[in-house]
Amino acid sequence: EQGIEQGLERGRAEGIEQGLERGKVEGSLSMLLNLVRQGLLTSEVASQQLGMTVSEFEELLKEHHK
Repeated sequence: EQGIEQGLERGRAEGIEQGLERGKVEGSLSMLLNLVRQGLLTSEVASQQLGMTVSEFEELLKEHHK
């Protein structure tokens, strides 16, 4: 029973960690998209920061502009 409880606790901790990481990634993406829309940052620099191609970033820009 103690093993099950430890497993559940570990699962919750990993879930929280994954949620926080996802939030950071989405926050970074949102910030970079906004900076590019405002003309304060180029798509090239933003895509480099996210580790993707310019065309991939510009596709995200189109999707999030809807």
